[in-house]
Amino acid sequence: MAIQIGDILGDYQVTGVLGRGGMGKVFRVRSLITGREEAMKVVLPDLDDDPTLADRFLREIKVHASLQHPNIAALYTALRIDDRLVMILELVEGVSLEEMLRRGRVEVPAAVHYVTQVLEALAFAHERGVIHRDIKPANILIAADGSVKLTDFGIAKSVGVQRLTGTGLAVGTIAYMSPEQIRSGQADARSDIYSVGLTCYEAVTGRRPIQGDTEHALMSAQLSLIPPNPAMVNPLVPAAISAAIMRALAKDPAERFQTALEFRAALQDRSQAAVTPSATALAAPELADLEARLSRAIGPIAKRLVADAARRYGTLSEIRQALAAQIEDPKEREAFFKTSSGVTEATGSRTPASAIQFDPAALDLFAQALAPYIGPIAKIVVARAARAARSAQELQSLLAEEIPTAADRQRFLATVRSIL
Repeated sequence: MAIQIGDILGDYQVTGVLGRGGMGKVFRVRSLITGREEAMKVVLPDLDDDPTLADRFLREIKVHASLQHPNIAALYTALRIDDRLVMILELVEGVSLEEMLRRGRVEVPAAVHYVTQVLEALAFAHERGVIHRDIKPANILIAADGSVKLTDFGIAKSVGVQRLTGTGLAVGTIAYMSPEQIRSGQADARSDIYSVGLTCYEAVTGRRPIQGDTEHALMSAQLSLIPPNPAMVNPLVPAAISAAIMRALAKDPAERFQTALEFRAALQDRSQAAVTPSATALAAPELADLEARLSRAIGPIAKRLVADAARRYGTLSEIRQALAAQIEDPKEREAFFKTSSGVTEATGSRTPASAIQFDPAALDLFAQALAPYIGPIAKIVVARAARAARSAQELQSLLAEEIPTAADRQRFLATVRSIL
């Protein structure tokens, strides 16, 4: 029998419906004893006879009960009511990130604030051997004060616990599922990091980075498609934040952040850098030059875009990338890069033209090595640097300068040292 608003279940009265997932339905309830408003999750009535579902729900209860953290929706108790398993959960007065995104993208500082809280919750869970496996906007609840509560541990996995799904069966939501989950159904902490990366990308751009018309197309895209750098979709996203997101989205888990705390630290550091004025002041002639070149492609609006970019970014390289993202025509965008990339940040003078011709195949290898750090724009950046570099060593140095963090720069240089 379906549960209706007004029904009394044990010591709780149903006062509303909060949501529905693959395993259960969540109701708003009021305790008849304490009068407190809470959330009640109940196994879906039409699945009561499924023993696998019951086992999975029991596991969710045990896993969730082991996780007491400010950014995880609290599990108060679990009980049986009329032979149904029921969880009584903290009621979060707010909206899910999914609901928020229906109104459009989230401002970058707010998105970073929400995502770092998710990462704090995951760091806590991962330290206790729990992998969530279903991170997505719908499972991220945002309270009125901006605090985040991660919820729905229905398919979470505890390390060392026997799997409830068959070998090779992927579980989760495909639009937010890591490649390794799709290939084998296996997941570790880095799989959650990939899902957080997808979620963060969608929050700052307003669109999903991986899309497909069918389930098969979506799975294929998760395995092979590299989405455009977030800063190319939304130029208000600092290049350093984009680089952090793109690293989280690496198809190979070894190339991602290895822990949630590492990802969180990168977002926080880079978020601060995005709002802190650069120590290197940008001269007015340099910005005027960028404005003049951009206006040829998009018209008078270039003046406002250059001013906005100058306030948000600290280097000409970041400003150029943000402005280039405003140019829709690929040829005009490349022309903008060619004409504007020779201005140095210190003096505004032109860098000398390259005195050597680099092997195109080698340049492709450079672009492949650089892409995990700055995204698909890597090919353009390599072509630009090749025109300015006077030696292989200088080319490597110019490309490394495009990478925000010292650690990533060292990794990149170690990768490309044998090229050329």
